[in-house]
Parts: sequence; C-alpha cells; structure tokens
Amino acid sequence: MEPYPPKEKTWSILVIDDSKLNRTIVKDILSKMNMTITEATDGEEGLEKIYNNKFDLILLDIIMPKIDGFDFLVKFKEYVKDDFIPVILMTGSDELNSKIKGLNIGADDFLIKPLNEKELVARVKSLLRLKSAHAELYHKNQLIQKELESAKMIQQFVIPKNFSAIEYPNISGRYIPIEDIGGDFYDCYKILDRDVGIVIADVTGHGIPAALIMSMTKMIFSILSPFIDSTSNLLQRVNKEMRGLLLDYQYITAFYIIYDAENNSITYSNAGHSRPLYYRRRNERVLALDADGFFIGIHDDSPYEEKSLRVEKGDRILLYTDGMTELKNHNNEEFGERRLAELMKKNRDIIGDEFCESLLNEIKKFAPLSERNDDIAFLNIEF
Repeated sequence: MEPYPPKEKTWSILVIDDSKLNRTIVKDILSKMNMTITEATDGEEGLEKIYNNKFDLILLDIIMPKIDGFDFLVKFKEYVKDDFIPVILMTGSDELNSKIKGLNIGADDFLIKPLNEKELVARVKSLLRLKSAHAELYHKNQLIQKELESAKMIQQFVIPKNFSAIEYPNISGRYIPIEDIGGDFYDCYKILDRDVGIVIADVTGHGIPAALIMSMTKMIFSILSPFIDSTSNLLQRVNKEMRGLLLDYQYITAFYIIYDAENNSITYSNAGHSRPLYYRRRNERVLALDADGFFIGIHDDSPYEEKSLRVEKGDRILLYTDGMTELKNHNNEEFGERRLAELMKKNRDIIGDEFCESLLNEIKKFAPLSERNDDIAFLNIEF
C-alpha cells in the first residue's frame, strides 16, 4: 500500500491575509519546510484560489476587507464538503467568543498575532500529520469498500436467485441484506434424486463476520443435505460441524424442510428460527409450522424435533427471517406474523416472483427499508 503522505510530498499551503508583512513572515518560515506557499489578500481572492487549486492547509486571517475570515469559512466548508482541508485562524485578539465562533464554523486551530515561529511550525505540522492520517484512513476505507463490493458480488452467486433446477415445488425468494453483505441465506437441494431439501437460516450479526459464517454454514448444508433424508439428523450434523467454528457471541437459526415427492408430504425441523407460515388453500387457513429445537452452535448435542404434514395442490409455505416480522414502522409497530398471514390470504392467487414482489411492496409500504436494522430474506414455496 502506498504510504500517506509519500516521502517526496510537497505540501501546498494557502495564506489569506490582508497584511503583506504577515503573509511574508509565513512564507519565509514555511517555505523552508518543503511547503509551497500561495498568497491571497482577502477572503474573496482566497475563494478564487480554492476554486482553481487544491490545498493541503489554509492559514486564514479573521479581519479582512470584502469577505472576512468567518464568512470565508462558511463558503469554504460549503464548497469542500467532506474533503478534509485543515484551517488555522490567525487573529490579533485572544478573545474567547471569536475562537468559539471560528471552531463552530469549521476552523481547526488558532494562532495569535504577532506569530511565533515555533508555534506556527508546530501547529502547521500537527494539522498536516492529522491530514495525512485522514488521507490514509480514506485510502484504506476505499480499499475496504472495493473488497466489500467483491464480497457482495460473490454473495450474489452464493444466494440463489433462480430455482429452476427444482422442478417441483415451485420456489421463489428475495434477499435484502442491511449492509453490502449479510448473514441470512436460503437454498434448495435435491435429495437422493427424488426429494427436495429447503433451508432458510440467519447468522447473528451483520457484515463480514456474519457473511463468513453464512458461507461456511451454507457450504455444510450443501455437502450434507443430498445424503441425509431426515431434517432432524441434518440439523444435528450441521450443529456438530459448526460448533467449533463460531465465536462465543455467534449462533445460527435455521428451518429445514424436506419435500417427499412420493408421499406428497413435508417433514421439517426448527433450530430456533422464526416459524414459517403454511397456507392451506382448501380451507383458506394459515398455519404456523413449529417444532422444538435450539440454535445451531450453542450446545454440542442439541436435539431437533421432526414433524410431518401432507401437502395439497394450491398450498403455499412462506419461510422468512426475523428481519421481516420484526421490521418496525414510525409508530414502533412490528410488521408481525399476523400481518404476514393476512397477506398470504390476500395474495393467494398470485404466484412465483409476482407474489414475492407483491409481498416486498407491502413491506415497503409498512416501513422504509432504509430504516430497517436487520437483513430480510424469504422463500415462497408453492405446491
């Protein structure tokens, strides 16, 4: 990584002062220190210099004709926005209110006239070191953002968007991480070339740590699921494999379903996850699929209850993470399981991606997704 600042860097300093003597003193002192000095006689000329050049630090007199130091600061901060260019105010008065006003507007330090050479050098060096640290942090942050973008692209391949490899049931879903990358995931697997395994899971936390654990968990599900035809046994195996990989504060919730094509039924087990909702078309009822089971990664030998249910044509299962039901609106109301059940009834005749988009639009109407504090993921399974 290129160091900040590079060893050969020459600092560019702007001195704004209506006193030629003061500008000359500053120039004579700082020019000896690998600094290029540009002069301006008042705030108006100073702004012109700023608009046409890039500076590393500004020394600014307060009392000047046309535009004084305070007015210059206001316009300067509006122009540079988030760019960090330190400003030292120079004043002939040690008056406290002027200092407070200058600091509130955006000054970074003060010097009292007549200038003391050692103090001038010390304060300029101190702020340039701060600027170097800021530049290095910005540089590192840019690298992190690029890496996050790469991780986001990788995760887009990890989280399936297309479920066409599963002929039946019909599966669709949506995943909206709160950050560039997240800890929720879902997936589907063919089991013994006949049945279908379906999982949704949620790793504690957000960002890179959660995403790494998510990737490992998903890989283990992918490896084990095609060969284990028991939802309970699969969760036990995943728990055993993940137990030593999680940090003390981490755990995973998961819900796993196996669709038995021959018997047209499902079996399912729950590892502390939000209970899915099952819409029964025949009587237009919504059931909650619940089963006992603890989080993955907490205990060495966690038992997981296994339940079964016959499915019928027109039925639907909605698997989701708690980021959906715990989403709160401006009245501090949660989206909740009941509202989700009502939407399943309301949208009973909508299928596939259209159903997913309809559900997502209802969530956005309830609360802005930009204000959520958790990832949102859901799978729509239609029989």
